[in-house]
Amino acid sequence: MKNNCDIIRDLLPLYQDDICSESSRSAVEEHLKECKECSDYLESMRKSGEIESIIEADRSDAISAQAKFFKRKSAVVGTVFAGVFMLPVLICLIVGLATGGISWVMIVLSAMLIPASLIVVPLLVPENKALWTLGSFTVSLMLLFGVCCAVTGGSWFFTAASSTLFGLSVFFAPFAAKAKPVSAILGNHKGLAVMGLDTALYIIMMLCIGLSNGLGAGYYNLAAFISLPILIWAWGLFAIIRYLKAGKLIKTAAALGITAVIMTVSSLIFNLGEHTSLIYIETENNRYEFGTFTALAVVCMIIGAVFTLIGMLRAKKRRNK
Repeated sequence: MKNNCDIIRDLLPLYQDDICSESSRSAVEEHLKECKECSDYLESMRKSGEIESIIEADRSDAISAQAKFFKRKSAVVGTVFAGVFMLPVLICLIVGLATGGISWVMIVLSAMLIPASLIVVPLLVPENKALWTLGSFTVSLMLLFGVCCAVTGGSWFFTAASSTLFGLSVFFAPFAAKAKPVSAILGNHKGLAVMGLDTALYIIMMLCIGLSNGLGAGYYNLAAFISLPILIWAWGLFAIIRYLKAGKLIKTAAALGITAVIMTVSSLIFNLGEHTSLIYIETENNRYEFGTFTALAVVCMIIGAVFTLIGMLRAKKRRNK
């Protein structure tokens, strides 16, 4: 009888959760009709489950209440900070109206939006604080550029704005791509989206520099001539790291290989090694000079070849195992 009770009690959790087979269910129910101890044991299990459910519900309610409390506190603190930031703006506005100099007030107002975006926005926004803070900071910075450019009568806005956007994108776009709403949209293409954004902003920056300074076709030809190898190198490294199905050593070798090719081509196109000889070999009749870029390219290729060999040997060893 004791053995039967032990077996039934092992089945009781499955029976209670309704995930046992029909034959096990029938055996448990037949046993419970005859054994009061096992029936009492099942009842205690059910009561224990109810108590755990009540405790879990209370804990969830407590966490929710605390979250609401902190959200209200953050909203209050954010509102106070917003009032503090508005005070100097109002003072400047009153002084500006009294003196007739309203233009500098607009500069102060737009400048105050920058610290507000870094302090007030994180306190007021309930979710995705980093993403909202980055977005509001970028918008406030662009607004400050626009107001300063308009007040001073300059034509530098597009150059400054495009350069700043490109710099911010290089550093912060990867983090923005990982934010929940952005990540849900991009899926597994976050890296590709970041690279595409950086490339587009770089091209826009180069175009804005030419347009803002009234540069001619020679500038655009030179910019494209210099930028193309850099963009090819960056996209080549990205493709190797992200999409090449190989080990770390093989990826490193491939990255060194494409770096060597770009350095060699750049050296030949721009004559980078013409007056920067790093090493040379002298014979009786000739002197062979190797420019800095050419020498570095050779070093990259040698290291890449060594990494490739080591990677292939390791892969062969793993296959043999």
